[in-house]
Amino acid sequence: MKIYFASQSFYPHIGGVSTYLLNLQKEVQKLGNEVLEIHLRLPNQLLEEEIQGIRIHRVPKEPLSKELLEGYSHFKEVFQKAILGSENNFPANIMELEGYEEFFNVNKAFGEEVRELLEMHPAEIVHVHDFQLVFLYKYVPRGTPLLLTWHGPFYSKMKEGLKKFIIENMKEYDKVIFSSLKYQKAAVKAGLLKEKTEVLHPIANTNKFVPLSVDKKKIRKKYKIPRNRKIILCVQRPDWRSSHFQLIKALPRVLKKTKKVALVFVGGKSLSGKISSVRDTYQQEIDDLVKKLKLSRYVFFLGNIDYGELPELYNTAEIVASTPKMETFGLSITEGMSCGKPILGTRVGGIPLQVKNNVNGFLVKVDDIKSTSEKILKLLSSRKLRRKMGQESLKIIKRKFRIEKGIEKHLKIYQNLLKKKSEFWRLEMLNLENIQAIITDFDRTLSSKNGRIKSKLLKKMKSLEKPFILVTGKKLEDVKELCKRYHVWQVVIAENGAIIYFPKTKKTVIFTSPYIQQAREILRNSEILIAFGQVIISSKVENMKKLKEILKPLRKKLSFQKNIDEVMILPEGVNKGESVSRVLEELEIKPEKTIIIGDAENDIPLFKIPGYRVAVANADRKLKKLADEVTKKSSEEGVIEVLDKLQM
Repeated sequence: MKIYFASQSFYPHIGGVSTYLLNLQKEVQKLGNEVLEIHLRLPNQLLEEEIQGIRIHRVPKEPLSKELLEGYSHFKEVFQKAILGSENNFPANIMELEGYEEFFNVNKAFGEEVRELLEMHPAEIVHVHDFQLVFLYKYVPRGTPLLLTWHGPFYSKMKEGLKKFIIENMKEYDKVIFSSLKYQKAAVKAGLLKEKTEVLHPIANTNKFVPLSVDKKKIRKKYKIPRNRKIILCVQRPDWRSSHFQLIKALPRVLKKTKKVALVFVGGKSLSGKISSVRDTYQQEIDDLVKKLKLSRYVFFLGNIDYGELPELYNTAEIVASTPKMETFGLSITEGMSCGKPILGTRVGGIPLQVKNNVNGFLVKVDDIKSTSEKILKLLSSRKLRRKMGQESLKIIKRKFRIEKGIEKHLKIYQNLLKKKSEFWRLEMLNLENIQAIITDFDRTLSSKNGRIKSKLLKKMKSLEKPFILVTGKKLEDVKELCKRYHVWQVVIAENGAIIYFPKTKKTVIFTSPYIQQAREILRNSEILIAFGQVIISSKVENMKKLKEILKPLRKKLSFQKNIDEVMILPEGVNKGESVSRVLEELEIKPEKTIIIGDAENDIPLFKIPGYRVAVANADRKLKKLADEVTKKSSEEGVIEVLDKLQM
């Protein structure tokens, strides 16, 4: 399988999602699958590279502005707090929330490049991770199996407007994966179809995080921790939901009983912290709390450390602790358990799925400082108890959370979805009532010769009683003649996207530029045989090289598009796909509810639109690769084949 993973961030950016994706992709790739990770690009980052054997593609090509990223980050923070129920001023209409526009525009910039990538190199599966890219479905062809892993919690108590927003977007995916049954049930209750959901625990590398015989003194020295201290380890970056405050506040009670303790935090800035200063406040509050309680000799911040060195640090600790206000699952807990450690955690999210109270650790309430300190002391005072609970952690890992089991479940979901898509993503299975428009090319699609449409096809088109949109390379005057002859099109896009013409009102919109006008003047004096439209310039395809040489000073401002045996020159950014998108927006037609039929290479931009894409049998091979379906018959007979299937 060829699988594209899309996420906000990826390793080496620190975070549960990043390391989960690293482990998932490495294991899936080992099994012979082709993997590509697509994630957000920061200034000065390479567009493409390889990390630990995984191919990375970063988007967008042009780095996003600081202002855009700040607004995007603000929206994310408020959104996450609202899910937890700690954001009282959340608006009924989510689009009114500060930062929504920036959030939408980041998704758009990301999505447009993903669509371009999929056009050039189609994938068999696209797997989107977390709400940061929730709008990505708008840019992925509908025939491509599309999954969303929801890495946050989903609660029934969330505000109705928030639930509605999340569910409406989740419905656009073929599968939505939750980390727990509780979240799945809440989402189904809120309106998501149960058959669209799966429950899958996030993946930790249980073959890497294992009990090790380590030189604890050496490791303490390496991280400048006093050698006689027992380590309470918390692997979590500082943010509004993190464990830091509860553990730090519990420490003074622990110190009254023993001074031989070190509270060690691992985790620094994630990608979110690098694109916005929003989270800097939390680190400052943590530092102020440590100073206020005079704990600087007992609290250690190691920042981000190499992922490969984490197992030795887990094995040096006596307790692995995680006491956040919110935690979807808690992979640092999985890693600690896999190293045979007892766990202290709060009763939130996925932590109780892993920690059985009084079995492999202790569970405490959020902000219960007294109980937190008591459980820490109980574990620190008994090596026997720590060892017993550590052994129970290993048993739970073996039974429920082995990496092999997680990989097997992921692949099964992919394979089942591929099979289902191939069975049901067919024209015969589409509901004609849901189709809002049918978009077609003309030459070699609606007409195979003489520029005429057969009466049989014309009758079929009219019988559907659906809007037809014609998209052609023909000149405007030719298009007007066609509209007089055949009264079937609501809109015609002529000259390969340069002109939009509404036959009923005669309204005409032209997309030109001073550069195309300069090109016309230059080419009028050339020896090459040229045809000129109102905007478009065309010639035989064998002249393309000469044309590019003649127009070299203007080449970056022009677009050279191939159509069978001719080359078309247009202003940069003008093509069939862009103009159709504008028309659909004006007519309030949803792109994903369209049928698109084409044959030539210049229809490739048209096939970027996320409708159901059909290539006729005589189509260019590149177009066939992008199509959801290829007809058995050519040209107009292929179109009749499509219309017949829609009426089944």
